[in-house]
Amino acid sequence: MTPMMKSLLTSIIVSILCFHSAFSQDTITYNVYFPNAVQHEAEITMKLENINQNELTVRMSNSSPGRYAVHNFGKNVYNLKSFDDDNKNISITKIAPDAWKLNDLAGTINISYTLYANHADGTYSGIDADFVNLNIPATFIWAQGMIEKPVKVIFNIPDTSSWKIATQLHVIDSAKKIYSAPNFQYFMDSPVILSSFHLKDLDSEGYNQQIRMAINSEVEASEINIFSEMAQKVIHEQKAIFGELPHFYDSTYTFLCSYGPGFYGDGMEHRNSTMISSGISLKENQNRLIGTISHEFFHIWNMERIRPKSLEPFDFTKANVSGELWFGEGFTSYYGDLVLCRAGILTTNRYINSISSKINYFVNAPGWKYGSPVHMSKMAPYADRAAANDEVNFSNTYLSYYVYGEMVALALDLSLRTQFKDVSLDDFMRAMWNKYGVEEKPYNNADLQKTLAEICGNSGFAKDFFGAYIFENELPDFTSLFDKLGYRLIKKNPDKPSLGFLRLKFKGDTATLITQPLVGNGLYEAGLNKGDLILSIDEQPVTSYPELNFIIGTRKVGDELSISYSHFGKLKKSTFKLKEDNQLVLIPKEKFSIKIKEEEEKLRTNWLNSKVAVE
Repeated sequence: MTPMMKSLLTSIIVSILCFHSAFSQDTITYNVYFPNAVQHEAEITMKLENINQNELTVRMSNSSPGRYAVHNFGKNVYNLKSFDDDNKNISITKIAPDAWKLNDLAGTINISYTLYANHADGTYSGIDADFVNLNIPATFIWAQGMIEKPVKVIFNIPDTSSWKIATQLHVIDSAKKIYSAPNFQYFMDSPVILSSFHLKDLDSEGYNQQIRMAINSEVEASEINIFSEMAQKVIHEQKAIFGELPHFYDSTYTFLCSYGPGFYGDGMEHRNSTMISSGISLKENQNRLIGTISHEFFHIWNMERIRPKSLEPFDFTKANVSGELWFGEGFTSYYGDLVLCRAGILTTNRYINSISSKINYFVNAPGWKYGSPVHMSKMAPYADRAAANDEVNFSNTYLSYYVYGEMVALALDLSLRTQFKDVSLDDFMRAMWNKYGVEEKPYNNADLQKTLAEICGNSGFAKDFFGAYIFENELPDFTSLFDKLGYRLIKKNPDKPSLGFLRLKFKGDTATLITQPLVGNGLYEAGLNKGDLILSIDEQPVTSYPELNFIIGTRKVGDELSISYSHFGKLKKSTFKLKEDNQLVLIPKEKFSIKIKEEEEKLRTNWLNSKVAVE
């Protein structure tokens, strides 16, 4: 156990057992008011007591737990003031876009500011007359050098409001809306929602802990019951993989869910809760929204406690770079959907169709040719919803570590199942939990390889797999792997010509290319770029996708076609050759009237069926 984790656990114990004595003059206290919520503003004061230093730096965060890019939260803070308990002004100077320095200090310091928040999702904050969603890094200024101090937060809600509060923060006084965190790291990891939400306790039989859902959505109780029953199945299946639930602070885990108008789609894992949001209403959309529940809950093991060294401790002042996101995020994505299948929420056919689409995308996306899963993980600061003014060529040179990792997980799972007796990726995840998660011992890529060797009993296999598919960028042989489970991975449209993936905007007799052509695409080789206006292909205007498909469909693979287009207003002409449609599809052998073997059926069943009954 690392010194940081020992410190965190000690602080948590102190907070739970002795919070009355812990919250002394060294406590950092925040008061939060919402006098102008209708215009998305909050008034916040931070109080620091017993200060005995000449100067102090306070700042807003630049990053957030579960995100790996810079978010510049300081842009929404203004009206910053500093004063003592006698309302005497204290000098405060801006020294960076997100940092301020205070001088000539003694005793108590109060810092007040206005926060503008109008993006309610899993990363940013949203304040409205009807609800408040607060992600802590996007909300609170903090003091450098004081990260071990306990934190107290007081939410000042008007007496006329029907708002309740849901959070993983420790409740000191529910009536007075006073909450606490043992230290800075835990505080920054503790989102809060305030609204007239529905609170649903999930069946805790066998958990010895409470799991609940705070759902901010205007729906009937029957709709919430459907969703909570799905979540219950997900929890059971995930618990079966690891053998146990982690210990939650205050023995409670909370899903903080906001669905409907005013919210943006996102999901963000936290140690003892998750913040999930979507602009889609919960009503009749449970099947569309349950996937995020599954993904984020799996993170309570894989990312929150089975945690890479590269993210320990999390640095809120900059983008955090990790070469293990292919595992932390990608393997979580793999299990997010697999668990839904095992739980019966996704039918086997729908799950296989989903896997088929992902393999098709992965194999045909040019990005994997430009780097390994480790490389793509380290690209996260540029890709994790990071904003840029200049154009990037990521559609050709980048592949998301979510997708990359999910496909590696699929290949590893099927490889273990088909090459070793009674060994699967479930065993690997359980081993990682027992070796690194239970004691919260951070890992690196070498530790992952070593654990793989241990669970399969073959260090050569582990070395070869990591060498080919983790540290390098070879493609797994999905065709061979799926054949052993009774599936055929084949071309969807053999010998048919195609232009590949394109996004076009049609107007009149022209079509505008609204995405950069992919490497290998006919238009890429013809020299076209994003924004170019296609005037004709083979001397025929392109006015719709059906017309484009007709032009291409009447030709054959290898045919050379002419194209006329406008680039920055200049008329240009070129040619390109039609290539075979490279789409793939995964089909059970039974559809070909092929009787699958008993071993194939057994492997398929063990992969996709529920694990709860044999937990």
